[in-house]
Amino acid sequence: MAVRTRDEILNAIKERFSDDTSDEVLTFIEDVTDTLDNYEANANDNTDWKEKYETNDKEWREKYKARFFEPTGKAEEAEPDEIDDQKEDEKAPMTFDELFK
Repeated sequence: MAVRTRDEILNAIKERFSDDTSDEVLTFIEDVTDTLDNYEANANDNTDWKEKYETNDKEWREKYKARFFEPTGKAEEAEPDEIDDQKEDEKAPMTFDELFK
C-alpha cells in the first residue's frame, strides 16, 4: 500500500475521470478534496487533547467535591423579595377577575 501526497491523489483522480464531467464525478472530487483539507487541518492541530481532558476532569472533580463542604442551605437560600412574593401567593387564591387585571 502506497502512501500518497495530496497532489498525487488528485492527479490520479484527474487521470481516471479526465473526460467525465457528470454530477457524480464532480461530487466525488469535491468530497475527496474536502476530506483531504480536513485531514490536513486536523494534522496541523497542535492541541494536547489528553492534557486538556485531564485539566478539565480535575477542575470538575474539585468543584464537585467543594459543593459538599458548603454551608447547608446556602444554595437554596432565596432572595427576600422572592420569599415575600411566595407568602403573598400562599395567602389567598386568585379569582378569575384578578387574573385579567
